This record gives sequence, structure tokens and C-alpha cells, in this order.
Amino acid sequence: DLREQVAAAYSHWYITTLGLAWGKFVEGGLLDKWQINGVGNEYDFYQRHVQPRLKEAENRKAYVIISDAFRYEAAQELTQELNGKYRFAASLSSQLSVLPSYTALGMASLLPHSTLEYNQQGDVLVDGKSCASADQRNNILSAVDGMVVKANDLLSMKQEQGRDLVAGKKVVYIYHDEIDSRGEKASTEGDTFQAVRKAIDEVSELVRFIVNRLNGNYVVVTADHGFLFSETPPTETHKSKLEDKPPGTVVAKKRYLLGHNLPDVDEAYHGHTKTSAKAEGGMEFWLPKAANRFHFTGGARFIHGGSMLQEIMVPVITVRHIKGKGKGKTATKQVGVQVLGSSHRITTPKYRFQLLQTEPVRDRVKEITLKVAIFDSNEPVTNIQKVTFASTSENMDERTRQVVLVLEDR
Repeated sequence: DLREQVAAAYSHWYITTLGLAWGKFVEGGLLDKWQINGVGNEYDFYQRHVQPRLKEAENRKAYVIISDAFRYEAAQELTQELNGKYRFAASLSSQLSVLPSYTALGMASLLPHSTLEYNQQGDVLVDGKSCASADQRNNILSAVDGMVVKANDLLSMKQEQGRDLVAGKKVVYIYHDEIDSRGEKASTEGDTFQAVRKAIDEVSELVRFIVNRLNGNYVVVTADHGFLFSETPPTETHKSKLEDKPPGTVVAKKRYLLGHNLPDVDEAYHGHTKTSAKAEGGMEFWLPKAANRFHFTGGARFIHGGSMLQEIMVPVITVRHIKGKGKGKTATKQVGVQVLGSSHRITTPKYRFQLLQTEPVRDRVKEITLKVAIFDSNEPVTNIQKVTFASTSENMDERTRQVVLVLEDR
């Protein structure tokens, strides 16, 4: 019952309210420029996050992990996890995805390029070249002394195999696909939560492999787009009333439509990929408003392609391997615990103690579980209480725990 109530609050209140609020910005001019002050655009990813690293010195190398549909919130959890590891320093930022926020356009925009362009069939070209397959992306990256490898292939290699693979390369793009591959299939979209958890674990393992086995010092983790997910299937109220595809349609999906010379309609946002992705070719798009879907391919619980924040807020995690004196700052420890009070005179069988967790739990400060009792030498003379100190609060009162101990009758 609780799960159903949470899902209903999320779908019918939170997402609806957020969609209405965010939609005012989209319709209020954002769609016409598709830029936000202080936030980079996805089509500038290589110039912002890879090229500066390579310019630092002749022998610099950059590893880029692209996890399909890896949402910002998942990246936030991954960042916290990485910052809890010795000699790792991870920072999280975001970039504004391309529109429509779908895989082909997102993946193309992350590659080094001068131009993006649509052909008449709706395929995205990078500097005039196809980029849909791993071999085609490898060809594009070869121009910058780069290469492509799949995440599973890399993780299956031994240390020497991995080092031989990346030897002589300056840029290594690693493609990981767990969330999108399961979410896009009707038979497995219900496993989206588990897929996100697995993706966090696997990308964390990839980063550790690069740093510890390949001697990588600079790793960037990002995605092509995010996603929206609902526990329950969409109803008619979640569908935009566009039964038919307009003339000029090239690609029609449940969350976006691509085509030429599209008309303006009240039920959809109308934009141009030249503005939203700097993609030439005269391609235009329709996006259903808020979290709605088109009728073209039916409803689904896992969606992306539109302009909701969960789809377009693409994470960028920058991970550095800390060496020398600075590595000491990355060491982890458990929180300290103190017994409050300077002296304790126990005159009754029951006695209440106050224990203070001395600092909040953070990335590099971990929780601790203690067994608490009164001891005579090494023998407990009271019951033993197990207490976990895991508060993240800055308020000392909220980090204080009370423990009642009872003297044994001897």
C-alpha cells in the first residue's frame, strides 16, 4: 500500500507540478535558444572536458565512460561512492542535453566534432560520417588518437591486456549500457530500479579498473540522456492527443517526433535541432509537453526524448587519481563517538547514557556500529546494546543517542 501511495504521489503530484513549472521556462524562451547561463551544452562536451586535459602535457590521456541513460541522481550517488575511496577525488557537474534527448543524437554530440548534421533518413552524421556503430565511432576518434571499447569487454581483460589495448591512445571512450537496454524493452522495463543500481556498481568498478589497473589519472563519466520512469503504466491523461503523424515526418516515437516543415500545434513543443543540438540538415522536432507521450507507439513506463529535467540534466563526473601529499586527504575514517558527561556515579540498576557522534557522516567519514556496555576489566556487568551512528546532520542534538544500560544481578 505504501509503495502505491509513493508512486501515486510521484506520478500525479510531483512530476505533474514539476512539468508545469519547468514548462513555463521551456515555452518562455528556453526552447528558442537552448542555453542556460553557467551550464555547458552537451554538444560542447569534448571541448569542455576532454580537450583541456590533453593540452596539459604531451603524455596526457583521458578516459570517457558513457553510460546510456545514466541519470543525474544516479551520478550523484556514484560521486559520493567514489569520494569514499582512497586516492580518488570526484566532482559532479551537469550539462544541458540535446533535444530531442535520445541516444543517436546524444551519443553523436559527445564525440569530437566540428559539425553535426541530419541526412534525409534521420541519421545523425559527425563531420559527414556515420556514427551509429562502435566501428564508426572508433573511426571518428582515431582522428584524435582515440579509440572505442565496450565496458564489458574492458572489464573482462587482465591488467596487461588492458594496458596493451590502450597503449599509444590519448582518448579512450568506454560505452556502458545497462539502464537503457533494460528500460527500453517492455519485458524488462519494470527492472529499471535494479538496472540503475547495477549501473552505479558497474561504472564504479570501471573507474577503479582504469585507475588501479590501467594507471589512468583522469576519468570523465557522463551519459547521452536521462529518463523518466513510473511504477504504473500511463493512462489516457498522460498522452498528447496527436493520433496522426504530420506530413514531413521522418522519425516518430512515443516521446519525440522528427521531421521537416512541421507545423505549430498546441499539444507539443516545436523546435529545431540546429538550435538544440547545433545539428544542420533542417530537421525539426515535436516534443509532448511535460511528461506526456504521443500515441504513435503506445504508452510505456520508461521514457526519454523529451524536455523534462530528468531527461535533459546530463551528469558529468570528473574523477582524478590523487598522488603524493594530497592523497592523505582522501583517506576514509569512521565517525568518532564520545560519552557525554565528565563523571558518572551509578546508584540505580538502570542508568541512562548520552553518546555523541562527533561529526556528520560524509563521503570520507563513514558510519560506525558499536557495542555499548559497562565493563569491569574485560567483563560486561550490564546488558550490551548495539548502536549505529550514521547521522548526516550538522546539528549536534540530532547526532546524540541515548542508551539505557541495566546492571546484572550478581
